[in-house]
Amino acid sequence: MARFTRANTPLLEPTVAYIAGILSFTRSGLAGNGVTSCFVIGLLLLLIPLTKYRYFNRIASWQRILVWSLFFGAGCTLSAANRIDPAPAHEHHGERLTFLGRVETIPQTRGRWNRSEATLFCFADSTSGEWIPLGQLRIRLYADTSGRNPALAIGDLIRLRGRLYAADTSGYDLYMLRTRGIAARCFAWTVVRIDRDTTLRTRIELLRNQLGNKLLSPDRAETDDAGSIMQALAVGDQSDIDPQLRNSYSRAGVAHLLSVSGLHVGIIFMILNLLFGWIRLLRRGYITLGILVILCLCGYAVLTGLSPSVIRAVIMFSLLQTGLMLSRYTNSLNTLCAAALVILLWNPYYVYHIGFQLSFAAMVGIITLYRPIARLGIPRHAVLRWLWSLTLIGLTAQIGTFPLVMYHFGQLQIAGLLLNPLIWFTVPAIIGGSLLYLATDWQRVYEWTHLVADWQNTVITRMASHPWIAVTGIELNEWGCAAIYAVIIALIVWINRREPAKTRSYFWDSADTQTLSRRKAK
Repeated sequence: MARFTRANTPLLEPTVAYIAGILSFTRSGLAGNGVTSCFVIGLLLLLIPLTKYRYFNRIASWQRILVWSLFFGAGCTLSAANRIDPAPAHEHHGERLTFLGRVETIPQTRGRWNRSEATLFCFADSTSGEWIPLGQLRIRLYADTSGRNPALAIGDLIRLRGRLYAADTSGYDLYMLRTRGIAARCFAWTVVRIDRDTTLRTRIELLRNQLGNKLLSPDRAETDDAGSIMQALAVGDQSDIDPQLRNSYSRAGVAHLLSVSGLHVGIIFMILNLLFGWIRLLRRGYITLGILVILCLCGYAVLTGLSPSVIRAVIMFSLLQTGLMLSRYTNSLNTLCAAALVILLWNPYYVYHIGFQLSFAAMVGIITLYRPIARLGIPRHAVLRWLWSLTLIGLTAQIGTFPLVMYHFGQLQIAGLLLNPLIWFTVPAIIGGSLLYLATDWQRVYEWTHLVADWQNTVITRMASHPWIAVTGIELNEWGCAAIYAVIIALIVWINRREPAKTRSYFWDSADTQTLSRRKAK
């Protein structure tokens, strides 16, 4: 059977239709006008059956057209329901007011300001003194540290006096509004702690911060670069990474290591299956092992902050583990679509999250291109075959992500292919060693892991120091990025059409199927 058919990948078309519905609502620029948006969406829905009648009469049934329309409409509807209303921020833009709010993230001190994210509940009217609700306005809070203000912590309920600035409707402000719901900035010169909110989320963030600080060396007065990398890989906290080191990782094409994603969750998945593999020998051991691995993956996702890329990876590996439990085959592309649907049903605006885009683009590249390219030639020697596989994984992942990297960051990294074999040695050692140290407090484990992280930083920093390592200053707009992906999709279709198929797939039209049937009949 072909690798990707409508039988074994039933979620591909609904996922594409759902994402199209999200983009049609948010990218049209008409989301603020409900009547106009409904008119545009209705017109797009009308074009679907017209296009089917004119061009896809043979390969698209009316049942699938109905499914497409339903998921397209669901994308539009949920985008409208989850839309952040920035009107309160614009209404009070530039005003000096007194607010009541709550600190939502662990504050970071940067010079004069103590920076964090906060939620504003209400403000005091300047004339009557009455508290007027704001509807839980999410902001970026900058608290002045030069006065007598207390040191803030996550979960603090505060009363603050400051000036509010509404976010722009373009650029980075628009990105933060869509992905994190931040609608404004507030510079506060007076902050008073009222109470402490001890919710489960607050306790998890405090535990995460405590574990991350434990990985930093207490003996160093200067920045602990190796400890900050251990902190980022193990618990997903990047706050202590030196900006120059971060830039070196970016230039070398391995900046994805600093954000917990599918690579990290995959390593945890392998470690758990190796560590608890003996459970398979027990009665119903496969089911017990599967439940244990899935629970550990969910706990790791919570510990690292529940980013979209981590949620995607946990869903994928949980479905894979479920398939192993039940001895069922799972199609990787269908599993990826299931993960995308779960994340976007939770928050449709995650489609604009850079981590979400890069993570899914890399996985699509690996899933659709790795196997066809690997068949072109495989080294006979085991070590060479293993190194070739790692290099090919990095190559296919970069094919899927390099347009996004050029669009978002304006650069194209060349060294990623050279560093991928190294990464597969050092990253599992750093993640496994860091988690083992957090669980056991073995100082020897910490010293060895710290040494590996330090060596990895040295290699990447030296590699990034060469001018040829990355092409910078690239200006690529959205249409250029879409054009490159059109070429990549055409390459994927062409490569996968060359694989043998017994049933009609996404890369196999009806004429090819009829020709294949005639040849078999003869």
